[in-house]
Amino acid sequence: MATDVESAERTVTLIVPTVHHRAALFDRVLRYLAHAGFKCPIIVSDHSSPAHLDVIAGTVKRHPALAITLLQHPPEMHFLRRLVLCASAAETPLVHLHADDDFLVRPTLNLLIGEMTRRPELAAAMGLNVHVTMETGELISLPKTGIQNAKPFERLIATLETFSSVLYALRRRDEFIASLSITVDRCPDVQFWQYLETCVAILNGPTAVLADLHYVREVHAAKWSSTLVNDRSSEHFPYLILAPDFATKVTGFRAGLAAACEQRGVPYQQDAIDAGVIHLLHRGFGAMGLPEKIIPPAESSDDPMVQLSARFSDLADPITNELNRIFHVAAKE
Repeated sequence: MATDVESAERTVTLIVPTVHHRAALFDRVLRYLAHAGFKCPIIVSDHSSPAHLDVIAGTVKRHPALAITLLQHPPEMHFLRRLVLCASAAETPLVHLHADDDFLVRPTLNLLIGEMTRRPELAAAMGLNVHVTMETGELISLPKTGIQNAKPFERLIATLETFSSVLYALRRRDEFIASLSITVDRCPDVQFWQYLETCVAILNGPTAVLADLHYVREVHAAKWSSTLVNDRSSEHFPYLILAPDFATKVTGFRAGLAAACEQRGVPYQQDAIDAGVIHLLHRGFGAMGLPEKIIPPAESSDDPMVQLSARFSDLADPITNELNRIFHVAAKE
């Protein structure tokens, strides 16, 4: 007889995209899900080439305890379109995207299910995320902010200013499908679809963040985000800012935000959107990490400003006297 926890988990479908050359990571996450006792149905998207379709299929067969449905998609199909097909095949009201190299924390998932059930107005619910280095056990927290504003446009601006992606949050299936479908049509490029997808979801409802460990993301050389930086990808920050079509992509993103508001009948102010986009880009530019500096920075003791600042405490120093003169004369204006 199913427990309440097991029954709740069966209302969530985990969506796991993968490909043949990541089979070892995929096998590891399936081992983890089975070991932790997850009862969620799982839909896997395999976008391997036809010559390698047996790799992921073989991995799935090694985990009969998990309720896995395998979908095979063309290698050239856009990532978001594959997710839409997976979510459309799901028979549950809730879905949760799960990377093939990450780890969802089962007790927190059940808390999130309860939160989404208790609060039908929510578009998404998540807990705290961390990056982990397995060799050392080092944990680095990834900030997450819930957006609770009642008005959709206020939620949008708050999201632009304090961006917290909901891509790997617990989502309502229909909302997930709708948000991704709009996003891939408006902003198919990788940097801006990540932004637009969350912004569209936020227009659909508030988000909740619980103070519980939710999602563990391993730091390793094969991680998608690491390869983007190492390969100097012009499709993602930081090198995207040098791409010839960067301005065009920003314009498309701004237009996508306005279109999402219009489709939902949400009054918007373009000036507020533009200011929010600047906040978003400023924050996102360095979020992936900047290139290493070629020239080592100078020692702080060689910094002229450090040397000058030390002189300000000497009241007999001519420089201090002149600075005080400036303050004195300016105060008389």
